[in-house]
Amino acid sequence: MDFGEMLGDAFTYTKEGVFLNMKRWLNLILAIICLGLPFNGYIMRVYRGAKPAPDVDQWGTLFVDGLKLLVVGIVYAIPLLILWVFIYGTLFLALFSGSTDKNAMAAFAPNLFLMILYYLVEIAVALILPVAYLRFARTGTFTEAFNFSAIVETIGRIGWLNYIVALILVSLVIGIPVFILVFGFILVAGATVLLLKAGFAGLLFFIGLGLLLLIVLSPLFGVFQARYMTRVYDSAAPVVPEP
Repeated sequence: MDFGEMLGDAFTYTKEGVFLNMKRWLNLILAIICLGLPFNGYIMRVYRGAKPAPDVDQWGTLFVDGLKLLVVGIVYAIPLLILWVFIYGTLFLALFSGSTDKNAMAAFAPNLFLMILYYLVEIAVALILPVAYLRFARTGTFTEAFNFSAIVETIGRIGWLNYIVALILVSLVIGIPVFILVFGFILVAGATVLLLKAGFAGLLFFIGLGLLLLIVLSPLFGVFQARYMTRVYDSAAPVVPEP
C-alpha cells in the first residue's frame, strides 16, 4: 500500500475541491453550523468515491444522509455508553443527588475489569467504524453497516497491518496540526488576555474565536480524512469468484 500516494491524493482532492473553491468551502462551513448533519451527508458523497469533490447541493438529501450516518455512529457508541454507565454511573449519581458522603466518593474506584473491557471495545469500534461508514455509504443499507463478517473480511483484504498503519497515519496527519493550532491559539489568547487585562469577557471572546477557527478549518480536515479513508477502502483486493 502506497501511503504517501494516498495522503497526496487526499491533500490534492481537498485543496482543489475545498481550499481553492471558496463557495464550496463556505457552503461546507454552513453545513457544519447546521448541526453538522448536511456535512455528514457530504462526507457520504466523498465515501461513495465522488471525484473531483462534489458540489454542496440538494440540501434535503444531505440532511437525510447525514442523519443516517449519525444514527450508525450512535448505535456503535451504545456499548461504550453502557460500559461507561456501569463504571462511573454510581459516582455521578451520588454527585448529582447532592450526596455529602465525601468518604464514600473518595473511596470510589472504577472496576478494573470493566475499564479494560471499555478500552478494548473502544479500540474495536475505532477499527470497525470507518469501514462500517464506507459500507453504509456504498450500499445505502443500514444492515451493511453492522455486517461484521463483511467488515472484517474487507479489512482482511486491505491487510490488517496496512489498515492499522493507515488509521495511525491519518490520525497523526490531522491530529498534529490541530494540536499545534489549538495549543498555539491558547498560548496567544492567554497572553493577550493577561497583557490587556481583558478578564473573563476577554477570555470568552477568545474561546468564541477559537471555536470559529475550528469550524472554518473543519471542512478541510473532514474532507481530507474522508477521501483518504475512501482510498484505503478501495485498496481492498477484490473478491475473486470461485470457478
